[in-house]
Amino acid sequence: MPPKPFISVVIPCYNSGAYLPETISRLRQQTYSHFEIIVVNDGSTDVQTIELLEGLSKQGITVLHKANGRMSSARNFGVQHAKGTVIAALDADDYFDSSFFEKAIAVLSEKTEVAVVTSHIQLFGNYREVARPRGGNAFNFLFSSECPACAIVRKDCWDAIGGYDENMKMGYEDWEFYIRITQKGWLVEVIPEKLLFYRQTNNSTHKNDTIPHRQELVNYIIDKHHDWYLECLKKLVAEKQVLYTESRIALPTIFKMFMNRLRKKYR
Repeated sequence: MPPKPFISVVIPCYNSGAYLPETISRLRQQTYSHFEIIVVNDGSTDVQTIELLEGLSKQGITVLHKANGRMSSARNFGVQHAKGTVIAALDADDYFDSSFFEKAIAVLSEKTEVAVVTSHIQLFGNYREVARPRGGNAFNFLFSSECPACAIVRKDCWDAIGGYDENMKMGYEDWEFYIRITQKGWLVEVIPEKLLFYRQTNNSTHKNDTIPHRQELVNYIIDKHHDWYLECLKKLVAEKQVLYTESRIALPTIFKMFMNRLRKKYR
């Protein structure tokens, strides 16, 4: 019987001391126990957070320190020090259900074509909502990210694409990361259960950075993957495939949107 995959849980932390104890406590409740915890201190300035990180080091948790570089840089830095063959990317204020690791590892063991495993998401905190990402292949990631940043990823797949794009500091770095993974032919699997708990606060990156910079971020992603977007458009038109985001989008609308973007007509 092959050995159990070893998971490296990588948690970027920037002034998140108020939430990190719950995140660590939830990890210790996982039914799959073959993992290490790596917390990356991304230049925290909060005294409470720094003291907490010192305490975690004494508990045998790996705590790495670096200058602030935002989420992409912190995740990549943690993965560089990971011992596992599987990476569990987790934010410092979120947590997984106790069964997630066990269920995700089962998926990776059964489906070699799957590089990433996530689940449905229970949002909590300032408001409650359930999100149901679709995962899947590259076509599903054309218009939006269909997988959260908090997920299980095969480390060899992470390494093969070079990790996160550290130029992306305002958000959507996870979307661009999954575009590159699915471009290689790997799939993203979504377990249809609420196994990720995603905290909603007034300090969220999505609210304060991503939404205000959405146009700039989308432009960056499409410019970076210009040729791939054009090739996908050709396939969609030729094969008459239907895409879904929040609602059905007609092929003429898709065509117009892409061509305007590729011709630098953004309005």
